[in-house]
Amino acid sequence: MCKNEIISKAAWFTQAKLAPQPITQEYKERQYRFFENIVNFLQDGGFTTREILKKGEKANDDSQITVGDLTEEGLQFYAYGIRKWREKYDRAKDKDKAITDFAFIENKLKEFKEKQQ
Repeated sequence: MCKNEIISKAAWFTQAKLAPQPITQEYKERQYRFFENIVNFLQDGGFTTREILKKGEKANDDSQITVGDLTEEGLQFYAYGIRKWREKYDRAKDKDKAITDFAFIENKLKEFKEKQQ
């Protein structure tokens, strides 16, 4: 995999053709907040090679995660847990609650760590 290959980009969700139409500012803000939570979770867990978003920095359509932004373990965890977290969020009826519900991803992290041993 190329280090510059984009794994996730906020614009993929805020400008998606499959997004609820018309795309509202409220929808975009939720997507940005969820992207920020993903990045912060990865950074706080030591899964990144650089600071993708500074503390308090807001995501925008240019915000992205590349292969090179993640450690080898971070890339594995992204595939194992983060993608499932995104799927769970996409299925959630209450999006605002889902954005701040970290129980799911914390359980995925625990499972991931146990499988690594």
